[in-house]
Amino acid sequence: MKGQPGDREIAPGPLALVQSFVNSVNVEFGPDEFATTEGAARWLARHGFTPEVGELDRRDAVTLREALRAVLRENNGAAPDPEARLTIGHVARDCPLVVSGETLGLRPVQQDVRGVFATILGTVAAAVADGSWSRLKACREHRCEWAFYDRSRNRGSRWCSMAVCGTRAKMRTYRQGAAGHGAASRPSR
Repeated sequence: MKGQPGDREIAPGPLALVQSFVNSVNVEFGPDEFATTEGAARWLARHGFTPEVGELDRRDAVTLREALRAVLRENNGAAPDPEARLTIGHVARDCPLVVSGETLGLRPVQQDVRGVFATILGTVAAAVADGSWSRLKACREHRCEWAFYDRSRNRGSRWCSMAVCGTRAKMRTYRQGAAGHGAASRPSR
């Protein structure tokens, strides 16, 4: 994934797939790679997957993507989203993984789009287990919500790019404070 905001590096290892999946839409400016079945098929092919993509698959990809984004917001301080977690669980029921005798790792049972979802969800589960999941976050800027990997020592990054989204948030806070301060200092009549 090129063009990460703030010149951030992509998430390490398999988490890069999850990051790319969530970032398949630029929330603020578009485009949405999953807006059409053809776009979804191109995204899959770019990541080494070749299943046929139907309209239901495309809609399920969008649903899973947005549920994962909601959980990534939690990783960045947002309140838990029980609906998003239920959605992820619902999708996961149809995406089984089995142990591969060759690698002794998990592999998807199905070779269609459900297999891709299984790969993504298996990666999430592995990242939760190894502690790296909490570093994958959605930008706090509500217009952005770009998934980024927080490599800071204290895991305190809030925005995908301090220069863009961080500045926006700080200016908004400043303006709100200045507006409130101005109203409080005016003499009453």
